[in-house]
Amino acid sequence: MYELLVLSLLMKFPLHAYLISKISNDTIGPWEQVSRGTLSTLLNKLDKAGLIQEADPTTVPFPTERPSRTFEITNKGKDRFFELMMDTKKNIGNYQKIFRIKAIYLEFLSEEDQLYLVNHYIKYCQTAIEHIKMQQLEFDENPEQVTPIQGTSFYSTIGSLMRLNTEQWDLERQWATHLKEQMMSIKNDKRKDDSNDTRMGKR
Repeated sequence: MYELLVLSLLMKFPLHAYLISKISNDTIGPWEQVSRGTLSTLLNKLDKAGLIQEADPTTVPFPTERPSRTFEITNKGKDRFFELMMDTKKNIGNYQKIFRIKAIYLEFLSEEDQLYLVNHYIKYCQTAIEHIKMQQLEFDENPEQVTPIQGTSFYSTIGSLMRLNTEQWDLERQWATHLKEQMMSIKNDKRKDDSNDTRMGKR
């Protein structure tokens, strides 16, 4: 996830190392933070792999007097960025966090690839919802499994957690669906503009 985050940031413009750290932690925080040591190790690894390289500090759009190494992404790094963006099979258990990073940088993908990723995530959310509902059904249809613990809060707490998880995944699915609708609206607007330009050109 951290590799994708760093490469994504550098797709925008060169950045000082401390800015990469700050923006990364602002993105994934507040409970998860990338330590300076972890980031430094990752930057050195990406540099040695030829995915990023040191850059002219004056090319960073955020002027500063603070001394810091400056990095920019290479063509090889851009290829790796696209590879990571389109990967939907690795780290599937952590994909919710990963997709939220991807969603910020969809602009660098083709419309077709953007749509593929969003549709995949909508299905990912739906799969989670169906899994929880199946668990709920098993609980409801097999009361003998919980008879020994009736009279405690265990069963009711499990049920409330299932409902909470379902609602959270449904909100996530709604957000992804809205994201898709925005993409389709932008796509349709572009088609209208292209159509209008074509008609104007013929006149």
